[in-house]
Amino acid sequence: MSEFPAVLTDGFTAVAEDLAVRGWSVQEQLLPVELTASLEQLCRQLWRSDDLSPAAIGRGAEGQVVPEIRGDYTRWLDDCPPHPASEDFLGLMDSLRAVLNRSLFLGLDTFETHFALYPPGAGYRKHLDRFQDSPLRSVSVVTYLNRNWQPGDGGELRLHLDEGARDVAPRAGTVVVFLSDRILHEVLPAKRERASLTGWFRRRPDNPLLR
Repeated sequence: MSEFPAVLTDGFTAVAEDLAVRGWSVQEQLLPVELTASLEQLCRQLWRSDDLSPAAIGRGAEGQVVPEIRGDYTRWLDDCPPHPASEDFLGLMDSLRAVLNRSLFLGLDTFETHFALYPPGAGYRKHLDRFQDSPLRSVSVVTYLNRNWQPGDGGELRLHLDEGARDVAPRAGTVVVFLSDRILHEVLPAKRERASLTGWFRRRPDNPLLR
């Protein structure tokens, strides 16, 4: 990662500034091209080998698979075989966590993330990322892995903001970061398979900011 520290540092700083002002940030081509390609390959290999599972709404034993509400297939990164690309990605996310904590005093402690693949026609209806009974998820991070994504392919992430909807195309290398408890969002159906990594920075349960 020594080849692109300035780009990443500037991008992470821009994320922190955006979160402070408006609660969300879109950074196009933030993820390095080679890393993005490796992560995309991993995600699509999991899909082809039937190693992604239908995603549920809710959590734990109460989770339900309802494709008309949420149609992606997922696998947690820490449940995948070790790979240098996964390690590099987690290293970058830890650097972003440090920048956000240093700039915004958020007290972010851990990061959880999963691969997500939406088959053609699948989407995810409007929702917030924070569970109603748990305040631990604090900052959402969506990293797109789709090379050669074209206008008309669909699959945009729609952010529902005070000033109106903002659509973000899921092009490779684009990273979207937003406050998990504030930004309503949805995934629009796409005409082709749509791959991403979706994750959350979490606070510790005993963090005084949660009181």
